[in-house]
Amino acid sequence: MDIRSQVSMVFHLDKCIGCHTCSIACKNIWTDRKGAEYMWWNNVETKPGTGYPTKWENQNIYRGGWEKNGDGIQLKGAGKQKGLLNIFHNPHLPVIDDYYEPFTYKYLDLIESPAGDDQPTARPVSLITGKPIDIKMGPNWDDDLSGTPDYARNDPNLKDLSPAEQEAMFQLERMAFFYLPRICNHCLNPACVASCPSGAIYKRGEDGSLLKNSAFTTDTCF
Repeated sequence: MDIRSQVSMVFHLDKCIGCHTCSIACKNIWTDRKGAEYMWWNNVETKPGTGYPTKWENQNIYRGGWEKNGDGIQLKGAGKQKGLLNIFHNPHLPVIDDYYEPFTYKYLDLIESPAGDDQPTARPVSLITGKPIDIKMGPNWDDDLSGTPDYARNDPNLKDLSPAEQEAMFQLERMAFFYLPRICNHCLNPACVASCPSGAIYKRGEDGSLLKNSAFTTDTCF
């Protein structure tokens, strides 16, 4: 890569109010098509929490990024040989349950239901099967839940704390959280570019931006 300039971004976390406006704007532009309902390239997470996909920071699960190899570095879960072997199935990639089953609501039930004594409701239905579902997860499902046993207490970043330290941290009087906006970081040496088997991603040398090659993305990006 001939990188002559590098993009950097700074988020003032003290000012982020977790409104998700940036997430919605990104969603409406890039991933609003059928089949991409579960994809949120930009999201804002409450920390401590498990994030999206769940426990994404635990790279022992997803094998993302780089690791040291002698005097150099190598991809943890990818590479030419690994990429060829896993080109049609990568056991370390998150599955739909690690994201969430995309859903919508039967809004027409609110306006087309016949007159009756009960208030009609819009039941959630899966965008995959079309059947009613019990919603269990979403891209911002752990909003403001900084003390929950299901989310905050399972944050991979807390693994080095003792149970007593974690319990003290989650006492109501001491409980604290912050919002973490997550977007593409346009890394100097991005692992996604190094691991892409089709060349659908590249880093532009003029400004360091990380881009998708549209000539490859549609036909050859897996």
